[in-house]
Amino acid sequence: MRRARAAFPAPRRWAVLAAAVGAGVGAGLLGTSLHGHAWYLHGAANAIPYGAALALLLLASVSMFVGLWSRSSWVVVLCGAAAYITAGLLSMQIGSFGMIFDNIQGRLWLYGIAFVTPLVAWLTWLLLRRKRSK
Repeated sequence: MRRARAAFPAPRRWAVLAAAVGAGVGAGLLGTSLHGHAWYLHGAANAIPYGAALALLLLASVSMFVGLWSRSSWVVVLCGAAAYITAGLLSMQIGSFGMIFDNIQGRLWLYGIAFVTPLVAWLTWLLLRRKRSK
C-alpha cells in the first residue's frame, strides 16, 4: 500500500519570481567567478575549460531546482535570463574592468548559458509532465 505524500501548497507568484531572479543572478555571479579556471597541459597551447563546465552545471542545477520547486518550466527560462543578463553585464569591458574575456572559457560560459537554459527548461517540463500524469 502506498503512503500518502504530504502535499505542499504552491508557492506564491511573487516568491517564484523573486527566487528565479535571485537564483539566476547568484548563478551568474558564481558562474562568472568560476568560469575562468582551466587546465593547461604541458606543452599544449589549448586549455581544458573545466571552470566553465562547472559553472554551467551550477546554473543547470540551480535553475532546475527553482523550476521543480515552483512547478513551472518557464521559471527556468527566467532564471537563465537573469544569469545571462548578469554575465553579460560582467563581460562589458568598461575601462580596464571586465570579468569575462574573449577566450574559450568566456565563450563557453556565455554561449553555454543560452544552450543550457532551454535544455533544462525542457527537462523540467518532462519531469513535471510525468509527475502530473501519475
